Amino acid sequence: MASLADAARAVSAGLWIFPVNPVGTVCPETGKSIEKMSHLIRPGKPYKLKWGEAATNDLGRVVQWWTWSPSANIGVACKQSRLLVIDCDLPKKEYQLKGTSWEYLHEKLGPLVDGADVLREMCERFGDSYDRLLQTYRVCTGSMGLHVYLRWPEGVHASQASPVPGLVDVRGNGGMQGGYVLGAGSETSKGLYVEENQLPIADAPDWLVELCRERPKAAKVKPLFAQAGGGGYSGLRDAVRLAQEGNRSNILLWAVRSMCEDGASQEECMELLVPAAEEAGLHAREAEATVRSGYRLQAAKLAGR
Repeated sequence: MASLADAARAVSAGLWIFPVNPVGTVCPETGKSIEKMSHLIRPGKPYKLKWGEAATNDLGRVVQWWTWSPSANIGVACKQSRLLVIDCDLPKKEYQLKGTSWEYLHEKLGPLVDGADVLREMCERFGDSYDRLLQTYRVCTGSMGLHVYLRWPEGVHASQASPVPGLVDVRGNGGMQGGYVLGAGSETSKGLYVEENQLPIADAPDWLVELCRERPKAAKVKPLFAQAGGGGYSGLRDAVRLAQEGNRSNILLWAVRSMCEDGASQEECMELLVPAAEEAGLHAREAEATVRSGYRLQAAKLAGR
């Protein structure tokens, strides 16, 4: 369990924090575990804390909270702390990347690929160094994952979408109140959160900001494949061809699903969109995997109507 000393160190590092239920906490009404939920126990008055409003960097307030709840874990509010925290998890099953644009990593690394492996590949793809990215404050999580703390630029809204769901997630300023992570010294039923270093928090690199920033939702397009000259998908092809770094796979996926909904075959998607994706900078193998994945997802959706 975290201590007042752990909470005070977080405040001194510039983090905005709040108390979280300690290890083993269960809801008295349901009997379910609520050990990762925000809480505050004032003498004689237990209640749930509205952490998005309560998070603070005021040491006096933190001392008061941990005097009332000395066994509380530490919640780090990412929006208020101006953070993007990359959460690299261990794989939950074999071939977890199957059907994603990162599926080819199983050919290189085997059936079990963890979040750190994917993050390393991301760095390489975007011309960065994984070792350089890790020159920042980091915490090993209770489940033996990794939290990489990075400073997020002001005025930029982060997406709540995970770059690689289940293996590489992010917590930032997305949504109304942003997200939070457990800080060093916290403990859950899976284990203890431990500092890997005491380095200052480094700025998020430009490629990661581009990858994780919030984007407006693409308008749904109903193309006309039967248009004279076979040019009904030229707009989709150009959108893929001109997609910018950090959004290429998303645009390709959207284009594939649009073509599938319009009745195009997977082979037609491959023939039209893979060359455009390569022109935008995607590897052919990654583009082909994205086409297969997008087509399968949209076909399944159409079948369930």
